[in-house]
Amino acid sequence: MKNIENLKALICAAKYITKYEPILNTNTLDIFAYEALSKFELKRQSISTEEIFRELHKNNQLFYYLEKRNKKLQVDNFKENKKLFLNFDADIFVSTEQKMYWQKFLNPIKKNIVVEITENGSDDEKSAKIMHDFSKWLKYNGICTALDDYAQDGTMFSFKLINDSKFVKIDKGFIKQIRENKHFIHYLEGFIKTMKHSGKQTIIEGIESSADLDIAKKVQCDYIQGYYFKELVIEK
Repeated sequence: MKNIENLKALICAAKYITKYEPILNTNTLDIFAYEALSKFELKRQSISTEEIFRELHKNNQLFYYLEKRNKKLQVDNFKENKKLFLNFDADIFVSTEQKMYWQKFLNPIKKNIVVEITENGSDDEKSAKIMHDFSKWLKYNGICTALDDYAQDGTMFSFKLINDSKFVKIDKGFIKQIRENKHFIHYLEGFIKTMKHSGKQTIIEGIESSADLDIAKKVQCDYIQGYYFKELVIEK
C-alpha cells in the first residue's frame, strides 16, 4: 500500500465477502454458532483482511469507518437463529465517539452476539492497556466475549483477558503443533481442564480433517470450527 488514499480507494472499490463459519458442539456436531469472517476481492484477486488491517492500524479513522460498514453488513445479512461471533479490534474503541457508536450498535443485539477480542500482534504496554480497557468496557456493558487466537505466535498472554471472557478460542496453530509433536496434547488437555473448572468454554479453531476432530474430542474441548465444515457465504 503506497499511501492511505490508495488504501481508501481499494477499500471502496473492493467487493466485500462475508463468510459465516460454523462453530459446532464437539460431541454432537450440532451447530452452536457462526463466526463472521471478512474478505475483500478486487480484480478477481482475494485480499486478506489481515493484510488490509495491518495498514489500517496506521490510520484509526479509516479503520473505524471500515469496521462500521463491515459489522453492519455482517449483522444485517445473518439470518440464522444462532449466536453470531464478531471479531473486534480494540483499536477502534479508543475515542469517546467510537465508544458511543459501538454501544448504540451492540446493545440492541447483545443477547445474540459474542464479541471476539482480537489484537494486532503487538505486546507493548500501550496495546495491552487498550485491550484491557476494551475488555472492561464490554464487561461493563454486559456483552459476552471470547478471547481470540489463544497460543497464536506473537499474541499477548493475559490472565485478565481470559478471566473476563466466557469463551477462549484456541488458535489453529495448536493443532498443527500437536501434529508435529504429540506431547503438546497434554498441555492442551491441561489448559482445557483448567478452563472448565474456571467456568469458561473452549473452541478449537482450524479443524481440517477427521484426525483434527479426534484430537478435539480427546482433549474434551467444548466447540470446534474450521474448513472441515461447510460455511455460509454472502457477497456484497
